[in-house]
Amino acid sequence: MAEATQGYLEITDEAGQKRQVPLTTGSGGRMILGRSPDVQVPLPSQTVSRQHAELFTDPFGRWWIKDLGSRNGTLVNGRKVEEHLLNPNDSIAIEQFVVVYRVTGQQAVRSRSGVGLRSGGSGATILSVSDAPMGKVTRLDQLESPKIDAIHLKQLTQLSSQLLATEPDDDRLNLLCGLMVDKTFHGTSAMAFRLDKRLAEPQPEMLCAPHSGTNWRKGEEPYISRTLLRGVRQNEAPVVASNVASGGQVMALSLAGNVREMAAVACPIGNTPEVLDVLYVTFPAEYGTGEWLALAALAAEQYQQANVAWVARRKAQEQAILEKELHRASQIQGGLIPKKINIPGLEVALGFEPCKWVGGDYVDIRQTEDGRIYMIICDVCGKGMQAAIVTASLHCMFHLSVTASVPLANLMERFNGYLETALPDESFVTAICVIYDPKTGRLELSNAGHPPAMIVSPDGKARDLGSGNNPPLGYIPVPFDMETHELKPGDMLGLFTDGLTESANEQDAMLGIAGVANMLERVYPGTTGKSIAAAATDLTNLLNQYEGKALRADDRTFMLVRRT
Repeated sequence: MAEATQGYLEITDEAGQKRQVPLTTGSGGRMILGRSPDVQVPLPSQTVSRQHAELFTDPFGRWWIKDLGSRNGTLVNGRKVEEHLLNPNDSIAIEQFVVVYRVTGQQAVRSRSGVGLRSGGSGATILSVSDAPMGKVTRLDQLESPKIDAIHLKQLTQLSSQLLATEPDDDRLNLLCGLMVDKTFHGTSAMAFRLDKRLAEPQPEMLCAPHSGTNWRKGEEPYISRTLLRGVRQNEAPVVASNVASGGQVMALSLAGNVREMAAVACPIGNTPEVLDVLYVTFPAEYGTGEWLALAALAAEQYQQANVAWVARRKAQEQAILEKELHRASQIQGGLIPKKINIPGLEVALGFEPCKWVGGDYVDIRQTEDGRIYMIICDVCGKGMQAAIVTASLHCMFHLSVTASVPLANLMERFNGYLETALPDESFVTAICVIYDPKTGRLELSNAGHPPAMIVSPDGKARDLGSGNNPPLGYIPVPFDMETHELKPGDMLGLFTDGLTESANEQDAMLGIAGVANMLERVYPGTTGKSIAAAATDLTNLLNQYEGKALRADDRTFMLVRRT
C-alpha cells in the first residue's frame, strides 16, 4: 500500500475558533469524526452524530471521507456525499463545523521561459521590476460604475467558451493574455506571473511569456511596477494605476523617465495561502480607466471559472479512473477465491469480505489427483494493495504445491522461505494449512500463529484445535510442527481469520474465540437438512448483527467444511 499523503485538518467551529489535527495512519489509515469523546477527531456538538464520518486511505495512499449514516449528512464543497476522494483544500461541512483538508509541502511553482527575462538563482524565470515611486493604486470598487461595450461582452463570452474547450493550462493562460492585447482591448503587453506572499517584497515569477499588442514598440521590454504589485498583493483584488491623471479617479503611476505614458492593471487569477497568481496588462495612458480595469477583471474571472471547471472535471476523471482501478483489483482478488466447489464427501462454503476494496486475507481449497484435499486460510499483516499482492503470490504457490502433492511440512517451509525474502520488514503472515484424506477422515494441520481451527461435532459442540507453537510465516526460519486430527462423519471444520475474533460491537467489545465458537454452534446444520452454504449465510448474518453500526476494521474471511 502506498504511503498516505501527509497533511492535516483545519477545523473551524461555530465561534470561529480554529485548530489543526494532523492526519495519521496510526489507526490503520482510519480516523473517525464525531461528537463521541473517544473518536480520533472529536467535534463536540449535540447536532453532530457520535460517529459522524470516517476518513480513510485507499491503496494508493489517498484520503477519502465517508459519511457514517449521520442524521444530517456530510458535505464536501457544498455537496452532500456518501463517499468522496479528498483533494487539497476541499472543505468538509459537518453541522456547524468547517473542516478543510490541507496537504503539507505542496506548492507547485511553475517557471516558463519568456522574452526579455532573466533567470533567478533557483532556475525560476524572474521578471525585472521597477522600484520607481508611485502613488496609491485604485481598486475597481473605488471607481465609478464602468460601461462595458457590447463588442467587449461578446469577446468575453467567446473567451469563456474557448477556455472551457481548452484543456492545457498554459494554452488557457495564453488565450487570456492574447485577448488583452487584441486590437479592440488595446493592451500593449499582457503577461501572467506568480507572487510569493511569504516574501517581504513582491518578486514576480513568470507563468507565461509576455504577449505584445500591435502598438508595442520594437525592442521594448514590459514595464512592471513594484508598487502596483504591492497593491494587488495587499488588496487581492483588481487594481489600476497610470502615469497620467484621469479625472482624479486613477492615481498616478510614477515611471522612469525613459518610459512612455501608460496605464497598468493587475488582476488576481489564482490565490492560495502561499501564492497569488496575477494577470498584468499595460495600456496606453488613456485606457487607465475603470472601464478597462473592469474588462480585465471580467476576463480574469472567466479564466478562474474555467480553471475551476477544468479542475473539477479532472478530479471527476481521476476519481472515476481510481474507482475503476480499485474495482478491477477487487475483481481480480475475488477471482482467486473458488466459486464452485464440488468435492465428493464434503460440503464446503467460503466467506470473503475485504474491509476496503482489496484485502490481505486468502482462503482456498483444492483436491489432488490422488483424492487428498488441501485447504489454506491466511492473513497478511496489513491491508490494501501491498497485502493483496502478497495473497496473489500465495495463491500461485498454493496451487503449484497442490499440483505437485507437496507434503505439508515442505509446503510450510516453502511459504516461510518465500515470505522471509518477499515481505517488508516487520510484516508477516498468519496461516493454517490442512491436508485432509477423505478415505480415512484424517486431518493433518499446521497452524502458523493463526486463530485456532474448530470442529463442531454432530451434537453441536465446538472444540478448538489450538494455535500450536509455530510462529507466523515469514518471521524466522524454523521447522513447523504438525498436528493430526480426525474429521468424523457429520463433523464441521471451521477455519477463520482474526477478522472474526476481533469483530467489535458498538460498545467496542470484541467477539473473541469463544464468541466465534458459539456462533459456529448456532449455525451448525445438524440434522435439519440445511446446507453448509446456508450455514455460512447464517454466520455472516450473526456477525453483522453483532457488529451493528460499529465500523469494521479488518477483512472477514472463513471456511466451513462438513464431512457428509
